[in-house]
Amino acid sequence: MAGTISTLGIGSGIDLQGMLEQLREIDQQVVDAKTDKVKGYQDQLAEFTTVNNKLLTLKSSALNLSLSSNFLGRTVTSSDETVATATVVDGAVEQSDQLEVTRLAAKSSWLSASGAASADSSVYVPVSAESTTGVADSAATVVAHAGESMLITFGEADQIILNVAGDMTMDDLVTAINTHVDNVGAGDNGRLVTAETYDVEGETFLRIRSDVAAGTGESNRVAVNEDLAAIDFAAPDTTFSFQVGEGDPVSITIAADTTLTELAALINDAEDNPGVKAAVINDGDASTPYRLTLQSNTIGEDGRITFLTQLADMTLDEQQGAEGASLNAQFSLDGINYQRKANSFSDVISGVTITLESEGTSTITVGNNNTNIKDMIQGLVTAYNDAVQEVRTNSSYDAETGKFGSLFGTTLRDLPNTLRNLMTSTVRADETGKVTNLFDLGLEFNRDGTISLDEEILDAALADQPDAVSAFFVGDSDRGIQGFADLVNERMRTLTGSEGQIAGEQQSAQDRIRDIELKVTAENDRLDRKYELMAKQFVELDRYMQQMTSLSDYLGSQFDSISTAWGGVGSRK
Repeated sequence: MAGTISTLGIGSGIDLQGMLEQLREIDQQVVDAKTDKVKGYQDQLAEFTTVNNKLLTLKSSALNLSLSSNFLGRTVTSSDETVATATVVDGAVEQSDQLEVTRLAAKSSWLSASGAASADSSVYVPVSAESTTGVADSAATVVAHAGESMLITFGEADQIILNVAGDMTMDDLVTAINTHVDNVGAGDNGRLVTAETYDVEGETFLRIRSDVAAGTGESNRVAVNEDLAAIDFAAPDTTFSFQVGEGDPVSITIAADTTLTELAALINDAEDNPGVKAAVINDGDASTPYRLTLQSNTIGEDGRITFLTQLADMTLDEQQGAEGASLNAQFSLDGINYQRKANSFSDVISGVTITLESEGTSTITVGNNNTNIKDMIQGLVTAYNDAVQEVRTNSSYDAETGKFGSLFGTTLRDLPNTLRNLMTSTVRADETGKVTNLFDLGLEFNRDGTISLDEEILDAALADQPDAVSAFFVGDSDRGIQGFADLVNERMRTLTGSEGQIAGEQQSAQDRIRDIELKVTAENDRLDRKYELMAKQFVELDRYMQQMTSLSDYLGSQFDSISTAWGGVGSRK
């Protein structure tokens, strides 16, 4: 504290410092009372903010109800969701339709006609071998020389061994094979194999094939082993091709003795695979359980698999979609037949997407989303009650504390009456006059100032008079009638705006705080100066009293000395 001197009072023996502090405390009480007022106004500012936020919540609730789009919400139900499910967009027409599903859209699928003993069984048994190089003149070019040989294996055991005795042209080699003594069998020409030439881009090649033109399988396998220096032989590749829907054909090159597993991988890994999944399955057959399956990833006719070429050793039969059966969904709506390439579609009932689940019948019903509207109305009621209770609680007298709330004495004290009058506003936007105020929706005022809605009345109004409810809240712009929700929204905008009632109260409180703080500062400065002066005066007083005490002590001692001296004189007499 200004003027505090730790030794004050030592000279006089009086607690002058304590007296000074007590006097300062008495004067400080007036200043502290002003500081307490600042705290009260600060609490008031905080409460203004709380009330403002609750009114903004009420405004937001009203804004939601003022938007006509929020009354376009729809619900859709299916009487049997095992048959069909549905979704709906806002604004769809309320209606009910009878759906009958006779077939679901399906994925095209194929299955190999016969099984195999192993997943590693060959799907392409070569029934021919071809020279890997050609010659310009098959009648003149020597392709085999004396001392060379060929071993032709046919089927599982038959062999033709050709030992070359002298130079042979390709034509000579063809004749030698076809007339070989061991080349006798049950083929088309009475042989095991037939040798023949064919031309490709100006060169002639040699082919050795089964004598059975349509022969397939291990019984017609042809293998050639030779030590000819001029030409080599290899089993030719074959092709496996298909297309999906109207898409581009897909051709897969298959090498000799490709297995089931390898073929599935070739199909799945093909760069131009349009969406076909191949798999090797085990159907449980005791001896030949392994089969190849192909399935389109796309349902409906757009995903139908069509084969352009198949493998002779492994043909596939159509399963889903066989014998021309449509892969599209088939159904009727209110007796009108439809067909769609997918099980989900949104072009039959406007605004509704239907997903077919199984064959059967179901009723598809589109209605108002009354639950959402009811929630918005209840939200308005809740926001109103929160605002009213906040103001009432902070405006009334608290018997326990003996104080009034922070809003007592402000204009906000009357806010509940303002809101109550607003809630009873009448709006005649609906020409039927069925809903003109909140009482028509079940409004009830409670004894504590809050409101509630009779849910039975509200539910009935939403179910029976949805347009009237919408018109009450939204209004009718064509007729220049403002909706109830707009009335509330605009009133809350006024109350909470920068020029509104709450802003005015906030400014007033801030002004009072500023004025009091200035006065407190000035008063503290005045007291500091006052007690600084008093401290100096008390120091002088203390010094003076110390001098007086010293003088008194001196005089006392002098008197004592004189008295003693005079007493001695008397005794001598």
